[in-house]
Amino acid sequence: MVPLLRVAKVLAVATYFAGTIGAMLARDLRDRRLFAYGLAGPGFGLTWVCGFGLAAALEVSIASLWIVLAMVLSLFSLQVVLYAVGKEGRRTALVAALALAPLVATVALMVYRP
Repeated sequence: MVPLLRVAKVLAVATYFAGTIGAMLARDLRDRRLFAYGLAGPGFGLTWVCGFGLAAALEVSIASLWIVLAMVLSLFSLQVVLYAVGKEGRRTALVAALALAPLVATVALMVYRP
């Protein structure tokens, strides 16, 4: 079960990244919303579900510092994506950085598990 959950989580993280990048790069607001709501949101949810499943299967406490930090960072990133697609004119380089940097940090926490 653990290998299956790991593969599912990698695919969910990739979906989350693709949705976030698409929400920042698409030219039309409608397309940006499609990436945000159609990929980033479901990718976020699946990432969390797979993460909780892995934590249970591996008997790792979800109160571990690295897990809590990863959850906070990924939730912050999703909020930035939703902010960016909420209204025209909110997509800036700073907003894109605030959406992507926490995701990169989250992946680093998941890989290195400090």
